[in-house]
Amino acid sequence: MIHCQLLNADDSERADQPFLDGNQYTMNGIKRYEQIFGEGFISTGGLETTKQLTATLSLKKGQKVLDIGSGIGGSAFYMARTYDVAVTGIDLSKNMIELANDSKDLKALKVNFIHGDIMELEFDPGSFDVIYSRDTLLHIKDKEAVFKRMYSWLKPGGHFLISDYCVGDKELSEATKQYIEQRNYYLTTVSSYRQQLEKAGFHGVKGESRNKLFLDILNRELSAFKSNKEHFLKKFSQEDYQDLVNGWTSKIQRVESGEQIWAVFTGEKPAS
Repeated sequence: MIHCQLLNADDSERADQPFLDGNQYTMNGIKRYEQIFGEGFISTGGLETTKQLTATLSLKKGQKVLDIGSGIGGSAFYMARTYDVAVTGIDLSKNMIELANDSKDLKALKVNFIHGDIMELEFDPGSFDVIYSRDTLLHIKDKEAVFKRMYSWLKPGGHFLISDYCVGDKELSEATKQYIEQRNYYLTTVSSYRQQLEKAGFHGVKGESRNKLFLDILNRELSAFKSNKEHFLKKFSQEDYQDLVNGWTSKIQRVESGEQIWAVFTGEKPAS
């Protein structure tokens, strides 16, 4: 059993939590996102990229996986079902955790979800074989601090996979700066991100832009969403529809300009 405790329990709700649940991740916002990412997913490429990325983890039956920013549970349920691993998912959004815990798959699989702040939760050292995080750590300013926590929680020889948003090396446009500020994101370059992982103690760290794939995914997601407009409007408003179209169009423009980067990072904790 994974032992988890909450540090500073009297002050456990980070300022970001009400911001997230009251803005980007309202119940309506989450359900809207599912119309693009696919049922159960709130991250780039949904099930498609989850299959691709988890296939590189060499997951083995019985291993323990920590899913940081597990959202509504899509990746956690997929890993547990496909590889027979035990997955602990954590997320700062109460709305996300509520929906994940309502899933019909919860009792059938070795998955549990914890609502909490990754900077406040604490696990016993060496609790996990693998740490997995999708498009989540962009919410955290002190990335080296969270990487050190991850390092402690991994078993010797354990490894991680992170996908996250980064920025390019050139000066950002005012529109991109505004986008980052509105979302309460803390984005860095791919090289800086990789260096902070190395400072935390990880070996064999690799980090690279996947923007060619990212752009392809974004265009396909937007095209499929537009073609599904009539079905979407049976459940949501025209304003909801236009918000998503505008959001994806702007994201495509940021990626094409090189200002926004979707990167994947991997590495391991030395075996000894």
